[in-house]
Formats: sequence, C-alpha cells, structure tokens
Amino acid sequence: MRLHRILPAALIALTVLCTSCRPPSESGGSTPSPPKITGGTDTASGQPQTPRVYYYAAGFHGHPYFLDTHLGFRYAAQKFGCEIKTVGPQGWDADAQKEALEQVIPKKPDGIITIMWGPSGKPAVKKAMEAGIPVIVIEAMVPDHGGMAFIGLDNYACGEDTAKELIRIAREKDLAKGVAEDVAGKRGKLVASGNWGASNTDAKFQGVRDYLEKNSQWEIVGKIDDKAVTADAIKAAKSMFNTYKDIDAIVGLDASSGTGIGIAIEDLNLDASKYTIVVHDREEPVLEFIEKGIIDSTVINKTGLCAYMAIQMLEAYNDARVGLATVPIADDNKAAGVQPFPEFIYMGTEVITKDNVQHFMAKNIPQYQ
Repeated sequence: MRLHRILPAALIALTVLCTSCRPPSESGGSTPSPPKITGGTDTASGQPQTPRVYYYAAGFHGHPYFLDTHLGFRYAAQKFGCEIKTVGPQGWDADAQKEALEQVIPKKPDGIITIMWGPSGKPAVKKAMEAGIPVIVIEAMVPDHGGMAFIGLDNYACGEDTAKELIRIAREKDLAKGVAEDVAGKRGKLVASGNWGASNTDAKFQGVRDYLEKNSQWEIVGKIDDKAVTADAIKAAKSMFNTYKDIDAIVGLDASSGTGIGIAIEDLNLDASKYTIVVHDREEPVLEFIEKGIIDSTVINKTGLCAYMAIQMLEAYNDARVGLATVPIADDNKAAGVQPFPEFIYMGTEVITKDNVQHFMAKNIPQYQ
C-alpha cells in the first residue's frame, strides 16, 4: 500500500516525532554521531553564542522556482540564529552538484541539505553521514538516498492532485457548455509537459496517468520535454500546439512548463479558453498568466516550508536542550543504528487559482535577509 502523506507539516512540533522502522541496512543510511554542543546560550537572546553552520548543497540555484527555497532558508536563519551557506551550480549539472556536496564534507558543518533528482549524489550523502554530518534531502529523492529524512512532496500524490484539479476545472467548463453531468470533465485529449528523467517529474506523471486511467476517460496523447528551462519550454509548447491540433487540455509538471505554455499561447495568438490548463509551481509569469485567465490553475509545493523544516529538524537534532538525537527509542540510538528522524515528511499540495493568486505574488510576501 502506498502511503501518500505521512506526518502533515502542521503536526511537526519537535516535541512529538516519529522514526522510520527500517534499519540503516535497508534505508542505505547510517546514524551520525550524537550532536556536538556549539557554544553556549546567550541568556538575553536565547540564541547560541556560536551560530551553527548548515550547507545547502544542490543545483539549479539560479532557477526562479528556488526563490522560495532561498526565502525559506533566510527565514529559518533569522528564526534560529544559524548560518546557512549555499553551494553548487546555478543550472542543471548533476556532476557539479555532486562535487559541491563532496567539497562540503571536510568543512564538517552541523548539517547538510541537498536535493536528489537522480542517484549520482548517493555516495556523497553516505560519506557525509559516515563522517557524522546529518543530511536531509528535500524537494526530490531517489530510493535509498542515504540521508536522515526526506522533506517535500509525495510526488506521486502530487500527480494525483493534478489529475483531480484537471477534472474539476474541465467539469466546470463542460457544464457551462451544457455537457451532461455524468461525463462532464471526464474525457478529452491531453498532453503533458515536463522535465523527463527527473525523479520528481516522472513520479508526478505516473500519479497523473494512474488517476486518470482509474477515474476518467481522458487520453494522454503526447508528452513534450521542456527540460525545466524557460526557453526550451516555450519551444516545446509551440511545437505541441502545432503538432496536436485537437487537444483539450495540457498539464505542466515542472516550474518552467507553465511559463512556456503561457508564452506560446500569446505568441501564437491562440484562444486559451479552448483548453484546460493545469501546471505546477509558482514562477511569477505563471501567476500572471493565471491572473489573465490563460492558465486555469497551478498546483504547488510548500517550498519555503521544506527549507525551513530542514533547518528546524537539524537544529532540534544538534541542540542537546531539545534532545531530538537522544529521544529514547533505544538505550543508545547510535549504537542501535536508530535514526531519530521521521523517514518522510510530506508537505501536501496547494492550488492557486484566479481567486487567490494575489496572495502568492512575490511583491506581497515578506522578504528576509
């Protein structure tokens, strides 16, 4: 049985935490050494006198999608009085990301946060864990990633949520056209746009396809590869509209999909009302296309919360006063091979439509330094 959601984020209070029942031999990880006490506590501020240092070792830092991740880290740094350093490539480069992660290990930070779109970083994660550095994976993972925990979407469930949103919007449009209630929203031809080969995108697509097969007569007639790069997404979307003349709907499964689809519709002077368009993530152009009525809705991860909770959990692990590392799961968690972390923390999705889009505009959200 697939568990789509484990430990909703609102329940993580750091006083009640659960752990995976899989031993390290199955999960691919090892248990880092108990936390080191860093400095003392300033009684006036309540913050450690010597800030703990964490590294966010990943890639794609220059992509608009990750603006909210960096915002979440800045918010966490302010709240916890820690220092968060970012390393890795600005674009998509798995080798450069792996190298950045490797180079962090000798620095012996208090923790590392990384993303795993593929398996290439697994040896570096294992090496960090064996060196006593706790690692948390966010956003995308692979089986047996070797870190302490994964914080992010259940990407398969996100795909299911996307399919449900597609059916909901298509139903509203069909009913407005006088289509019978028993078939409204449940049939049509669909193309999916995504960054194929990325672990999270592929899982989302599987969720979309499975849900539609079980609950509708929608036919997925094609897939286009937008590479999660805006220029490629625009080209792919234009090619899609020229190739699939009779489609009824489009789903975009990565952060650049919606921008590419929206720009293609404007450049080709197409009537967006002919299509049901559900995309992912919250690039500013996507929100603007929702405002204009070109895109119907976007399904998003609570990206800033992923970043914040990664730091929150590492702080709880490293702070002997909180005592996450020594929760009495065994008489000695390290000796017993116990990881005192939840194995998965799934965020769940939110949906942005024309009704609530203003609340998600960057200009309306506080910024933190």
